[in-house]
Amino acid sequence: MKKLITIVAILGIILSLCLSGCITDQNNEVNNVPTTTNNVGNINNNVASENKEEKVINIYAAYGGLDYIAKEFEKDTGIKVNYVSMSSGEALSRLSAEKNNPSCDVWFGGGIDSFIAAKNQGLLAPYNSPNAKYINSKFVDKEGYWTGVSLVTIGISENTQLVKEENLPEPKTWDDLIKPEYKGEIIASNPSISGTAYFTICGILQMKGEEEGWKYLDKFYENTPFLTKRGSGPTNLVKSGEYPFGVSPDPHGLVIKNPDLPVKAVYLDKVVWWPAPVAIIKNAKHPNNAKIFVDWALSKKGQMVLMNASPRVPVRGDIQTVKGVPSPKDLDFIDMDFVYWGQHREEVLNKWKSRYQSITTK
Repeated sequence: MKKLITIVAILGIILSLCLSGCITDQNNEVNNVPTTTNNVGNINNNVASENKEEKVINIYAAYGGLDYIAKEFEKDTGIKVNYVSMSSGEALSRLSAEKNNPSCDVWFGGGIDSFIAAKNQGLLAPYNSPNAKYINSKFVDKEGYWTGVSLVTIGISENTQLVKEENLPEPKTWDDLIKPEYKGEIIASNPSISGTAYFTICGILQMKGEEEGWKYLDKFYENTPFLTKRGSGPTNLVKSGEYPFGVSPDPHGLVIKNPDLPVKAVYLDKVVWWPAPVAIIKNAKHPNNAKIFVDWALSKKGQMVLMNASPRVPVRGDIQTVKGVPSPKDLDFIDMDFVYWGQHREEVLNKWKSRYQSITTK
């Protein structure tokens, strides 16, 4: 009898240990379930959970709708945004002066040439956002020092009323613009004054090769009665009904802002473009918050916020754009070597001046 009791007791202990092990395994499975992403998108949960920084981020910015962007980011992440709005040149100068003790964490928006210069000066920290996999690799620095969050795109602003009155065909390609029927009908801006115009002619030289590109520009400028000082000048002249066509940055913006005017945005067979980048500052005081901001700006939610703030073409092609803004998947972007054109700026402009300085600029 005693042997039977002993055997039963041993079996009870074994059964108890087995049940305990099963329960432990079940608990471990529950604890290891991956966290699902929310509507903000893939915002590096590991960084967020380990982040011991104060809930604040300091930004130098050259972007439209900053108050709205800051409000939406804080609402989604709980991180307060302090920003200073300034030009690309001013931001680059400040970052250079503050190199050993930067007061900002993120540089948001501005000229790509300035971001390249900042990278070369060692002012930026590389970061490869997990959301960068959703955008075209053309829009991202190969070493991760900057990532495009939206695109400046070059197209044609068209005054449909003038086109109809003058019985002009609508241009479809860059080669159309040098046809004789467009003589005196196209307005462009001066690249020695306008950064927009400079990158536009760089795009043409890149697209056609430098030898053929300069020949193309010879013919193109024969069709332009004069040049404007500002990149926005051609758009304004089309808007006012003075000219039927203007080579313009983001021509869809004209249509969105003026729905009652007879204006239209035309994108040609190849699209000249450059990114509005975001970058993390080297030795930033809030590096984890900076990564969260970059992730958010590239998320579906962040991209929608940026489009509502400033109607540029987004870098993600898997989202529904706001009305009037083209999707990047519908545009044929040329390959742009921004480093090369940044390094050869003086050379290109000197050649441009030697050929076209006689064209009137207003």
